[in-house]
Amino acid sequence: LSAIPRAAQAERGPELAAQLTFVLDQRLWNVWEELSDEPEGDPADGPGRDEVGRIPLGDTAIPIVLSRAAGPGDAPIWLVSRSTVAAVPELHEAFGPGPIAERLPAVLSRVRFLGLAAWQWLGLVTAIAASSLGGLLLGRLVSVAVGRLVRRTEVQWDDLLLDGIRTPLRALLTLALASGLVRPLRLAAPAQGVVDTLLQTLLIAAAAWLTTRLVRFAGDTVTERVTASATDMALARGSKTRVAMLRRIANVLVGVVAVALVLLQFDVVRKVGVSLLASAGIAGVVVGFAAQKSISTLLAGLQLSFSQPIRIGDTVIVEGEWGWIEEITLTFVVVKVWDLRRLVVPITYFLEKPFQNWTKVSPDLLGTVFVHADYTVPIDEMRAEVARLCAADANWDGKVAGLVVVDATAQTIALRALVSASEAGKLWDLRCAVREGLIKRLASLEGGRYLPRARVALEGEGEPRGAAGPTGGIAPA
Repeated sequence: LSAIPRAAQAERGPELAAQLTFVLDQRLWNVWEELSDEPEGDPADGPGRDEVGRIPLGDTAIPIVLSRAAGPGDAPIWLVSRSTVAAVPELHEAFGPGPIAERLPAVLSRVRFLGLAAWQWLGLVTAIAASSLGGLLLGRLVSVAVGRLVRRTEVQWDDLLLDGIRTPLRALLTLALASGLVRPLRLAAPAQGVVDTLLQTLLIAAAAWLTTRLVRFAGDTVTERVTASATDMALARGSKTRVAMLRRIANVLVGVVAVALVLLQFDVVRKVGVSLLASAGIAGVVVGFAAQKSISTLLAGLQLSFSQPIRIGDTVIVEGEWGWIEEITLTFVVVKVWDLRRLVVPITYFLEKPFQNWTKVSPDLLGTVFVHADYTVPIDEMRAEVARLCAADANWDGKVAGLVVVDATAQTIALRALVSASEAGKLWDLRCAVREGLIKRLASLEGGRYLPRARVALEGEGEPRGAAGPTGGIAPA
């Protein structure tokens, strides 16, 4: 303080010390770690002099220097150099708390908690509240403005897109406002680092959230258009399966990138990453052996999405269970069994073991209905009844409806009705309906005359056994 008049040193000294402390907390918070262990100071800085750092200011950098001086009893002490003290007002003007804090009551600057002044804590609370309210209002304004534009269009995809991204977009706006409102608080470097890391992490999470919403919207749009324009349901299901798998892969990649960006904010993780790259050969072998099963499962999922032995909606028989493919993920497949149970099967199963896929080539299926009747049944009338039953049933696809005699026993003949439907569930219902209809028809036709029956022959006395006669015993025909 030798450059300051002695009469003003008592008043000016504490003020300059407080200003320098605030600036050092901002720019050189670890300044004391840079002090030399030599009694005479750092030899590179000159005798009795120790430069602990530099603070960039405009086109120059202001050195923060300590000078060795004689204290009471000629004991050496270290003081802030005259040049550094002279630069304190300029540094405080650039990196100080600003005019708002200077107008606040002094007690808000004196009271400190966890390295932050009371006014800074109040500022953080205010910034959070203001950014939340501002993000809500900005999100609302953007939604209203963009909504007016999309309502003028005839397509529907832009309305769905706006509905899907509204919430993550609002979160991004809130976090962006919070980042801008925190800066004027001039927090100490450690606190500012924590706040910046937290805000950046939340921004990365919000951006990943927005990206996954866009991926989902793109997948749903493609699936809807393919389904609406497809004439072949098998191709439509194949496209739906491929889109679903690609969407899951994209979401996994977004998640991995987001986690990597969050972790790379920390110096420890960056150093570990460099070390892993340095030993990539060994690390790759170790990770490869450790994650062999997981990697093979993921690769199986990719292979299944393109080779498509199964597709969403396919009718399959797996492990003796009949059902439909309900969901396909990168690691497992969910089969919806006919009784509403869910069979969860590893995805590698469908690449390594045999199973039945009833709709691999075409969803169209044929089903049979067997009915036994008397030899005298009118075949043409029963054939017409099958055609009538199919035509009246909404489950019939209009392709196959026939009836033939496929067997004859000593008592009855076997009638087989052949019908078709577009999928397994409809075929089952159609077969049941045709079976019920044929039984009712047989029961009502001429009082049930053509239902299966047992025949007997009456034998007369003295006639050969098995010959028919007007009287005599009863013997099977």
